[in-house]
Amino acid sequence: MSKLIGVILCGGESKRMGRDKGLIEQDGKHWAVLIAEKLKQLELPVVVSINGKQQADYETLFPDTPLIVDKLSINGPLNGLLTIHEHFPDKDILLMATDLIDMDGDTLNNLLQVYNNEPGFDFYAYEQDGFAQSFCSIFTSQGLKGVFERFMNKELKKYSLHDRFNEGKTKFIPLNNIQAFNNYNNL
Repeated sequence: MSKLIGVILCGGESKRMGRDKGLIEQDGKHWAVLIAEKLKQLELPVVVSINGKQQADYETLFPDTPLIVDKLSINGPLNGLLTIHEHFPDKDILLMATDLIDMDGDTLNNLLQVYNNEPGFDFYAYEQDGFAQSFCSIFTSQGLKGVFERFMNKELKKYSLHDRFNEGKTKFIPLNNIQAFNNYNNL
């Protein structure tokens, strides 16, 4: 797993929530910190993906963690993912959204087990009833290299993470605990 890093995707605009999800507190801890702790329990190095407006707040939250500011001309999570890939081109990325606060250890460990035992895929994603979960997914450096090249050559027509799964060689993993993927867009 030395090739794998954990990335917390915090750079979204949180339009539906109306405030930065990573800065919401639960039991005295910010959501972004809770996700970092989940990744650290897996003994993964952690990187935080942010937008430029968030830098001061996140430097306070994560003084010893690399913060990478989105810089590509893409709307949505692919901006953060490819910006991280550009900084760490040889690393595979376990991508976590900052609001996956209900994510459990069994779901994370199962993802890592499939990733470690079934090499050769570009991406590893949980799926239920034909719907892939974009977050708590693994994006390999090889798969991202192809996506990044297509982006740089202006060959990408769609920018969603689901499109990456559909266009790449993806290992879809049956989802056993849908509650781990609870989505928080309002409180």
